Amino acid sequence: MSILRRARPRSRRCALHLTYDNDEFSVWLPPPDDPLLIAGFGEAASLALELTDWPATNEILVLLDERRQVTAMLVDPPPAVGLLIGEIDLPALEVPFCQTLSIVVAEPPSDGPPPARHRDGYFALRRFHMLQGLQLLDVILAHPERVQSLAIACDPDPIWFEDFDPDALDSTDEPAA
Repeated sequence: MSILRRARPRSRRCALHLTYDNDEFSVWLPPPDDPLLIAGFGEAASLALELTDWPATNEILVLLDERRQVTAMLVDPPPAVGLLIGEIDLPALEVPFCQTLSIVVAEPPSDGPPPARHRDGYFALRRFHMLQGLQLLDVILAHPERVQSLAIACDPDPIWFEDFDPDALDSTDEPAA
């Protein structure tokens, strides 16, 4: 059984500052010996609350591998990068990822159901990521006091309600005897 640190980045430093189409953004890479794990919505919500203290003005796009370990976080990526993350070649993003989590800090969560524009945006981003072979886990609206999951609020079958055990992936990697 592997022991992984739950979602709480210890360093707020962004490892790299990049420019794409005249838009600047930052990429934070977790230390390889101290992985962040997002096994369920609790860890995603905790990470979202933690990231409200980061120097982001719009969004933090979290890239995760099949075990839901964070492989990179893009702080305020340009819209084209956020939409086409599976197709764009950027330095330092040679990290493996197949899942994404968008944490939006630009707009506080609503009291009640999300407005239609948030719902439409969530489904559009999910479709864009699916077309690139990626799974969008959620779009979380984050405020220092609370978060709102658009996956839970909008999707009739959100990913967070499915069983997930990263250790179960180890058994599928071993050859059958």
